Amino acid sequence: MPSRNPVLWSTLLFFVLVALSTKDVIMGGIHLFVILPLVILGQWGIRWVFLRFRSPVWLRRSVMLIPALVIGFMLFRLGGRDTQALRVVFAGNIPAGIHDLHLTEDAWTDYVVHAYFRCDPASLRAILESPPFTRCDHQPGVLTFRASEFSGLTALPDAHGSIITYERTNMGKDGNFCTVQTDAAFSFACVVYAVD
Repeated sequence: MPSRNPVLWSTLLFFVLVALSTKDVIMGGIHLFVILPLVILGQWGIRWVFLRFRSPVWLRRSVMLIPALVIGFMLFRLGGRDTQALRVVFAGNIPAGIHDLHLTEDAWTDYVVHAYFRCDPASLRAILESPPFTRCDHQPGVLTFRASEFSGLTALPDAHGSIITYERTNMGKDGNFCTVQTDAAFSFACVVYAVD
C-alpha cells in the first residue's frame, strides 16, 4: 500500500472486497461506482476540516477511515440481490449459514421468487416456528416442488423424515402467498413467494 495515501488505498481495498463478496455484478458495480466515490468525497471533506484545524495526522486518518469501514460493513451485511430476495421472503429474517442456494426471481407482472437452499437447521426452525409463519393444516407428505423450478438444480434432496409445509400469514390480499417446505430435520428449504 503506498504510504502517500494510506486511507484512500485502505478504503479502495476494503470496498473491492465488499463488492466481490456480493457475488453480484450489479450490486458490486453500485458499491464501487456509486457508493465508493461518495465515501471518498466524504473523506476528502473530513480531511479538509482536520487540516484546517491542524489536527494530528493519526486523528485525521482515523476519523477518515472509520465512516468508510462502517459503511462497508453495512453493505457487506446487506449482501447481494439473492440475499435481499430471501430477506423479503422471510420477512426480514434470513436463516444462518445459507449455502447451495438456487434462486430465481421473476418480476414481469407479479413478483415471484423460487428458492432452494441448505442452511443451519436450528436457525431455519426458529424462523419457521415463529410469526409470521405457521405450519399448514394440510401436510402433503411429499415435496410439491420440482427441481426444474430452481436454476442450476438437477434434483431435489432426499428428505430426512416427513415433509413439513409452512405458510406466511401476513401476505395481505388474495393471490399473494409464501410457502416453505422442509424436512423433519430442517436440512433444506424449498420456497415459493408470490405477490401481485
